[in-house]
Amino acid sequence: MKVQTVKSGKIYKDFPMFISVFILAELMMLYILKNNGFYPFGTKSMLIMDMKNQYVEFITSLRNIIRGEDSIFFSWSRSMGGNYIGVFAYYIASPFSFLTLLFSVEKMPVAIEFLTCLKIGLCGISFCIYAKYLFDKYNAKSKILNICLIIPSICYAFMSYTMVYSLSIMWLDAVIFLPLILMGLEKIFDGSKGLQYVLCLTLLFISNYYTGYMVAIFTGLYFIIKIVSQYDISKRNIKKELSILIHFIMTSLMSVALAAPLLLASLKDLMSGKLSDVYTGYEPAESTNFVFAKIFTKFLYGKYDSITNTGLPAIYCGFVIIIFAALFFFMKNINIREKIGMILLICLFLLSFYFVGLDKVWHGFQYPNWFPYRYAFLFSFTLIYMALRTLISIDLSQAKLKMHLLEIIPNYVYKMAAFIIIVGVLIEMANNGAILIKGLGNEFGYGEMEEYTSFIRKTKPLVDGIKKNDNDLYRVNQRYDYSKNDAMLLGYHGMTHYSSAFNAYINNLIPKLGLGQSYFWNSGYSSTPLTDSIFGCKYTISDETMPASCYTQLDTTAEGGSSYKNDMALPFAYAVSDKCTEPDLNQPGIFANQNNYLSSVTGTTVNYFTGCQFSVKQDTANTWTYSIQAVSDNPMYLYMQSNAGYADVYVNNNRISDYFSERKTGALYLGDFTTGQTVTVQVVAADDGNTYSQTFTDIVQLDVAALKNTTASLQKHGLKIKKQNGNSISGEIILDNGQNQIMTSIPYDEGWTIYIDGEKTDYTKYAGSFIKFDCSSGKHTITMKYVSPGFYQGVIVGIIGLLAFAFVFILHPMRKSRENKIAMTL
Repeated sequence: MKVQTVKSGKIYKDFPMFISVFILAELMMLYILKNNGFYPFGTKSMLIMDMKNQYVEFITSLRNIIRGEDSIFFSWSRSMGGNYIGVFAYYIASPFSFLTLLFSVEKMPVAIEFLTCLKIGLCGISFCIYAKYLFDKYNAKSKILNICLIIPSICYAFMSYTMVYSLSIMWLDAVIFLPLILMGLEKIFDGSKGLQYVLCLTLLFISNYYTGYMVAIFTGLYFIIKIVSQYDISKRNIKKELSILIHFIMTSLMSVALAAPLLLASLKDLMSGKLSDVYTGYEPAESTNFVFAKIFTKFLYGKYDSITNTGLPAIYCGFVIIIFAALFFFMKNINIREKIGMILLICLFLLSFYFVGLDKVWHGFQYPNWFPYRYAFLFSFTLIYMALRTLISIDLSQAKLKMHLLEIIPNYVYKMAAFIIIVGVLIEMANNGAILIKGLGNEFGYGEMEEYTSFIRKTKPLVDGIKKNDNDLYRVNQRYDYSKNDAMLLGYHGMTHYSSAFNAYINNLIPKLGLGQSYFWNSGYSSTPLTDSIFGCKYTISDETMPASCYTQLDTTAEGGSSYKNDMALPFAYAVSDKCTEPDLNQPGIFANQNNYLSSVTGTTVNYFTGCQFSVKQDTANTWTYSIQAVSDNPMYLYMQSNAGYADVYVNNNRISDYFSERKTGALYLGDFTTGQTVTVQVVAADDGNTYSQTFTDIVQLDVAALKNTTASLQKHGLKIKKQNGNSISGEIILDNGQNQIMTSIPYDEGWTIYIDGEKTDYTKYAGSFIKFDCSSGKHTITMKYVSPGFYQGVIVGIIGLLAFAFVFILHPMRKSRENKIAMTL
């Protein structure tokens, strides 16, 4: 096939076609939304699974950065405070995310719908731009009408991957940028310096480094196929091929360098979570993912199975695409080297889907827990590319075969046929999308709009009231939730967090103290007044009864939420003596561990919990009844270990809570009772035919007076905050004689720099998790500043990349232009 260099043209000539693709995509999305009962056509929102528990909260947290409460480096809303750049880079760095700032917190589900529809439409436009470039490059004749490019563009936008993974909205950026990156690569082959390639690849690395990594691998494979197919080594073009290869490598490295500030900082953050020694990820038992023959069922229309690890790759991209992709191998004007290259690429993808080892390579050497085959869009792109090449080649193949009969067919017949095919494709892909979205909803359930808005009405006024009346540095714990990242959603300094960019050391510590934790998620659930106090939880939001001796009720909402104040909460930093030692947190009971933690901080032995005498009898296979003798009028707590997954707990025949769920695995508040009172507690496990046993039970009462005495003493020598912003705090502290250390409840991280009276000081790790540092007695000014580890190194690399970019795309062209002008005057 003849290949010609594409001259730079006016994009406005093809603008109507690009806009047509976008409008058609939006109309199809509206059909899918209506078909599945989404707002505004129904009551559902697009908040499902991680979209509900992570993405909407993270996107909403952008406004916390804008307000200066958090920064791109650090967020107090993440796991008691932590490196934010990993969350930012993985989930919300996309420039499209900033469009959600136009929506209020109350309207965030609508913002997610808007963003999803927008990205799907942009997928169609980006492929259409790429397709038009190839159309012109390969000198296609007018009989294959421009309008036919709508077909692969729509199929690309609505391939099964974009529908099934529409809930992972940050991955859609890779689908948008991929065609533009490859178009930039095509331009390098055509003599361009690669400006589009560098800019688009850099933007993708910044938008989502995870899928950017996958696209980078694919781009390398695409390059190899292109250079082998377009240049015949037998003709000794090795100098030109080598020049293009070097240019490709240099521009690719330039893109990595330009994105390095975010990439290196994100890598360092991952090393404290998923890449840490503490984390042990999911690993399949077998070396293969599925029975190989099953993969071919995913080439069929409307096939949804699951997005858990039992699911197969989402690769369907249209019946017409599959037919035209098959015809690719029969087009005589497509050279054999390209055909062999595409066969090998398809085989590589199929083997990658099948073998666990290859699958892990595509996923950054970390096997995914659910949402499998996240690179499957690259396989679908390959098929659509092959179909596009076939479409472009048809006219020339007709000419070679001298099919004169086709030459005399009136032009309107071609237009009519194209129109019918396009309509058929639109109907097919819209219905395929609707079926897949329905399947996803049937498996996991899309949330109701009212569920979200009800939570906002129940909780946001409480948070706003707390923040309005107290501008100090403190945490807010919560006893009910909408998601696993409510602190980021509503913009308060919280305990709960769930993401792939988690802090493995915090996640390892808090279960020992009885707080709820599971997989990537950590929380402040099942806390006691003691843990609330040591972690600086000055306020609690709850819809449950709280111990009146420890918490003062502040406000309530009509939906049943209440805010409480804990006057025993410790400041984020406070002075301790040299008697402070490492705590023993390996006791079987959480109350012993809590007691040891606070006793180790103070260097004294105080029993903050008093054990209660109790007897237990097993009424049925799954029911235990405890008879307890109260030893004081202090709050009473229960802790149990069992192989049961759920139970209802009754106190004196009144149900008070569930237990054994991930949120209720630690301390359960039973109530306040009088000294000597007999309390009956019944734990009823699920009646599901299984027999459960309890392996450990601890029932205690908190010594409130002892806790108040200790916290009051520590509060006297707390850090008085004078200034704070997103990633720094500054304040004054007074240490008495005998006090020579400052303890904090700030998670340990290498990104902190600490100054005492302007002098930089070292710090260590306490309980494997928190910052502690030495300080002499007297009055001092403490300043703590945070910058994500790896960021400064990334900036250095980024500056090198920026200088290279300026030389290649600005200075060198200017120099060549001057030389040409001088030559013309001679």
